[in-house]
Amino acid sequence: MIPYWRLSAYYFFYFSFVGAFSPYFALYLQSISLSATDIALLMSLMQLMRVLAPNLWGWLAEKLGMRIAIVRLSALASLAGFSVFFVTTDFAGLFAAMALMAFFW
Repeated sequence: MIPYWRLSAYYFFYFSFVGAFSPYFALYLQSISLSATDIALLMSLMQLMRVLAPNLWGWLAEKLGMRIAIVRLSALASLAGFSVFFVTTDFAGLFAAMALMAFFW
């Protein structure tokens, strides 16, 4: 039998993160005195990566046949990118962290 609870847990944590991150991250960026332009660039970078990266991940998963390993690797890399937000507040560092997190998300 397929362990549906794994997929359910994955989607639960994924959408919990989206629900907690998306509305409040722009407010956090505003609180560290970034300009509206910088905030817009950072938030739009996430959407841009969501258009580009899945195509690469899908192709790579099909080519290598390692779907589960790629999902795990991308989750860990996304977590690594997210953890950078805790150690930097400058625009360049936040841009790199957002690009890394969103590319692997």
